[in-house]
Amino acid sequence: MKRKDVFYSYRSDNIHPGFSIDCVILSFHKKKLCVLLNKFNISKYWQLPGGFMLKDESSDEAATRILSARTGLSGIYLKQFYLFSDPNRTKMDQNREFIENDVCKEEYEEDIKKWFLQRFISLGYYAFVKYDDVNLVSVKEDTAKWFTIDKLPDLYSDHENIIKTALEMIRSMVSILLVAYKLLPEKFTMSDLRKIYETFWDKSLDRRNFQRKVLSTGVLIQLDERGNTSPHNPPILYTFDKEKMVDGLNLLMNV
Repeated sequence: MKRKDVFYSYRSDNIHPGFSIDCVILSFHKKKLCVLLNKFNISKYWQLPGGFMLKDESSDEAATRILSARTGLSGIYLKQFYLFSDPNRTKMDQNREFIENDVCKEEYEEDIKKWFLQRFISLGYYAFVKYDDVNLVSVKEDTAKWFTIDKLPDLYSDHENIIKTALEMIRSMVSILLVAYKLLPEKFTMSDLRKIYETFWDKSLDRRNFQRKVLSTGVLIQLDERGNTSPHNPPILYTFDKEKMVDGLNLLMNV
């Protein structure tokens, strides 16, 4: 495989200068909300999967390219949520470290080095993916890994703020039932569904009240199956009524 570095195939003549894309890719695993991060071996900071918009593509096309490269998935729902334009958002000392620590830095054109040490604005996207569908793509120079939202490592630039903003925007603008539909596997427990609500709302919910309210929406189907997480009292499994979800009725619900 061709050597991958911080610049990938980006060159000063094929990118839109000063503009980047950062993707908050969310999944759900072992009752925890997870975010996908990657780290270059020349950096001590983890970061959101991102990159630069090529001159011949739109921002949506760039975000789709980045998500596909990281997860192996296509056709995934991606949503723009915020433009990060604080003049001080890019920490130049971290960018200098990228260049100075790269053993192949002599290969870079001088204008690329100057380009990478300028101010960037970044367009944020979020995506929901099912954990088991993702095939993480890593190489020796660049590792991808899932982290739980409540235990993030040291992050590059303002990426902690980007994640926080994404969660706030999702909570305020998107039905959490829709989020759960995108994150959960085909069959799930009521506890799994409740954990997603509790994560986004940042509070504990009464188990019985939550179950009563969410069942009243009519978009869940109780299965004649039980999970295998408990040998003594295995939980009932549920699935979504796909026809009702696809019809968009979930957007009107506020459980």
